[in-house]
Amino acid sequence: MKVLVLLGVLLSSVAARAQYNPVGAITMWTDGYVVTMQNDTVSGQVRVGSFINDSPAGVVIRLPDDKKVKLKGDDLRLIAQRIPGFAYSTGSIPREREWVIFERVPNPRRNGKPMLLERLTPDGGRIALYFDVSGWKKTTEYSFGNFSISKRQDLSYIVLKNGSESLIAKRGDLETVHERLFGDCPSFIRNYPVAKRRDWEVFGAMVDTYNQLCQQQ
Repeated sequence: MKVLVLLGVLLSSVAARAQYNPVGAITMWTDGYVVTMQNDTVSGQVRVGSFINDSPAGVVIRLPDDKKVKLKGDDLRLIAQRIPGFAYSTGSIPREREWVIFERVPNPRRNGKPMLLERLTPDGGRIALYFDVSGWKKTTEYSFGNFSISKRQDLSYIVLKNGSESLIAKRGDLETVHERLFGDCPSFIRNYPVAKRRDWEVFGAMVDTYNQLCQQQ
């Protein structure tokens, strides 16, 4: 009973923050850092200058001495950009989300080719959700000069489990995805044994709950 109550509390408390809308890479100067494929960290003002299939292809970092460093997306393991304060005025970005993070992960839509994808769930845990460019439908956009926020309908996610296993999660396949992602955690399955198509709206919250309940299983 305690686990069931905990699950309900977690689902209700994380639902608002677990399924973030993608913000997209920021093309204006903002605080941030990048991590290269050699695991070097470069910090400063970070601006994404070019894209390939919504994945950052070119990044410019302005260092504290005002020197600018240009790096290709293929040379980066991670891009982190702090969200400008004025962007929260739209109400579409939770206040607790402070960063836009792109991580290099295997993309199942590209035969597992590693790509920089925007992470949508908080850091930590065994399962992470990423923005699936091909699986979202753009509906509206808010613009502030050269900063814009797209509101999209979430039709699918790129999912990464245990840092290596990647798959596409779709609303219509939620029952199968539920078993594949959560089936190895008895404490989760015992209280959330199945997931139907109608549960898609809380899928992100389910992932966040799994990450909290099932770290050691």
